[in-house]
Amino acid sequence: MSKNLWLEILLSITTFASLIGIIVGGRFFKKLDKCSKYVFFYLIAAFITDLISRILHITFFNTLILVPVFAFVELLIFSILYNQLAFKNNRFFKPIIGFLLILIFIDIITCDASKFERFQSYGRVLDGFSIIFFSLYFYWKMLNNGTYENNRILKLNAGVFLFFLLNSFWFLIANFLVNTPYNVIFTIWLINMITTPLFYTFLTFHLWQNGKTLKQ
Repeated sequence: MSKNLWLEILLSITTFASLIGIIVGGRFFKKLDKCSKYVFFYLIAAFITDLISRILHITFFNTLILVPVFAFVELLIFSILYNQLAFKNNRFFKPIIGFLLILIFIDIITCDASKFERFQSYGRVLDGFSIIFFSLYFYWKMLNNGTYENNRILKLNAGVFLFFLLNSFWFLIANFLVNTPYNVIFTIWLINMITTPLFYTFLTFHLWQNGKTLKQ
């Protein structure tokens, strides 16, 4: 089986995983709690980005610009989600998020996405490490205040932490290894393409579990 065919299969699995998440989230939308609704919106954003990437690939054979663009959307959605979970009464959170979003926007308009060997986007890394901080702060606040969240929220936070820890690490490596052989970079992207549909599937299960439980 050729490398291109494997890539197409993995991309199709990612698209399918986000689509299933949208279907499940739409089915239970009225029963979802507020945080789960933002998870649903994230899967919609992921699916739309995937469709746009396919159009750009067919038209321009280049989808790199979507990396920082999706980082902007991703940070926006998860900052709203974690504002509900951990930062609701923190007056510094929104200004900091605004500043981070401006930095990623600057990355969008200044990064050179015309060729892979010149592409260096730190927006996705900034996005990922910010979400990792949100996740850790959630645990710190929970332990410090002696509060206990339900198991679904704890599992959701753990899944978010693990995915973005791996995802940010790989994007950070890709930025520093931009001039290394193609096979090395391809391996990094391949791992990311495997973990992404797994993460979407995890989020879909969260939506199903949340909607099913509240429906009962």
